Amino acid sequence: MEISEKEIIKRAKQGDRQAQAHIVKMYEKMVYNLALRLLGNEDLAESVLQETFLKVLQALPNFQERSQLSTWIYRIATNQALMRLRSKKRRQQSFDENIEDENRDYSSFMHSVEKDPLDSLINKELKEKMDQAIEQLPENYRTAFVLKDIEGLALKEIAEMLELSLPAVKSNLHRARVALRNKLGEMWN
Repeated sequence: MEISEKEIIKRAKQGDRQAQAHIVKMYEKMVYNLALRLLGNEDLAESVLQETFLKVLQALPNFQERSQLSTWIYRIATNQALMRLRSKKRRQQSFDENIEDENRDYSSFMHSVEKDPLDSLINKELKEKMDQAIEQLPENYRTAFVLKDIEGLALKEIAEMLELSLPAVKSNLHRARVALRNKLGEMWN
C-alpha cells in the first residue's frame, strides 16, 4: 500500500527518518536541475541541492501546508540558488573559467533530431547559444524563464514561490523572452 504525501509529510515532521529520506528522494532531481539551470555549474548545483534539503528538513516541522510541498521546496531551492548566484557575481569569476553544462536538457524547445549528424551539430550549437543567452539574463528574468519555460511551473505557482505579484512574474517572463530572442538574434548574426 502506497502512503499519501500528506502522511509522509506528517511522519517527516515527527522526525521519521524514512519519511524524510522519501521526501529528499522525491524532489532531489527537481532541485538539482533547477539549481543547474539557474547557476550553470554542476558543483554549485550540488551545493544548492545539499543546502536546500538541510533547510527543508530543519524547517519541515514549521511547514504550514498552505502550499504544495513541491512549491515550498522549489521556493527554498530558488532562494538558495539566487543567494549562490549573488555571491558568485560578487566574487567576479575569471572570464577564462570553463563551465561544463552538457547535462542541461531543454527538451521543451530542443526536440533533437539525432538522425542526421548535421542536425545534431546544429542542435548542439543552438543549445550552447541558448545556455549563453540564459546566463546573461538578469537574475529575476532568468528565474522566471527557467521556472516557467524550462521547469514548466504555472505562473501562479511561480508568483507564490518568488513572493511576487502575478503581473510582475508575467512581466519578468515577457522581458526574459524578448531579451533571449534579441540575444540569440545577435549571436546568430
